[in-house]
Amino acid sequence: MKIWWQSSTPIHRLHDYRNTLTEHLMSVKRPDTEVHVNGVDDGSMDLHYNAVVAINSYGPGGVLNKIMQAADRGYDAVAIGCFLDPAMQEAREIVPIPVFGLGETSMLTACMYGHKFSGVAFHSKQAQYYDRKAFEYGLASRHVPFGDLGIDFNEVQKAFSSPGEMTGNFIKEARRLAAQGAEVILAACATVNAIIRREKIYEVDGALVLDCNAVLLKTAEGMAELARSVGLKASQRLLYQRPARAAVDDWVRIYGFRSAPQLRDVAKGER
Repeated sequence: MKIWWQSSTPIHRLHDYRNTLTEHLMSVKRPDTEVHVNGVDDGSMDLHYNAVVAINSYGPGGVLNKIMQAADRGYDAVAIGCFLDPAMQEAREIVPIPVFGLGETSMLTACMYGHKFSGVAFHSKQAQYYDRKAFEYGLASRHVPFGDLGIDFNEVQKAFSSPGEMTGNFIKEARRLAAQGAEVILAACATVNAIIRREKIYEVDGALVLDCNAVLLKTAEGMAELARSVGLKASQRLLYQRPARAAVDDWVRIYGFRSAPQLRDVAKGER
């Protein structure tokens, strides 16, 4: 089985993040699973701005382009390793393989491990975005408004070498959310999750701190197996109704999307 892990960042430039994430994913995957960690070809780190998320998601060499190529290259499922779930719904519309996002998967899983969940984003703009996503996913009655660390993505990277301040603030914010009724806490960013898991923060005041990255990978594995064994796939009515391949090929040409050989593959060390 081959799983394509897609970051919304140019992860080939973020060596601490890439190495920590890859080590963790390798430790939880099935023995027969190949996990390929990939990023966008280029992009800004200002991921708390919705405009940057959109450009990183939909431009040539971006998240959607990469997911399309993953399907063409024979991958069994895609795990979008970003809590913003960039291009998730659009990808489900145009590729035949299972596609799962970190945010949606974590929120739905949290509902099975507690009545109410919340999470800690790295920036207040993202916390607001996740609150909107919880509403969009039909989970408004199950969620406590997200908290945040008050930092940007570049500052998150510093915590790989000096985690104390960030993890301390995470625990403080998680305690506040638990006091408001959250029973499950989500580290609402794959990067933050990688650090929180490495630092062995599993619960705060009795509230479960969900390992979102592991949950996403295992969900992708399980759903890929169901696709193989019983033909489980996204509904083809309305939201995820798939266009004809000729139409998709035309879009690739119009928008200048890149073919597979042009795409960077972090797992193979390509730049």
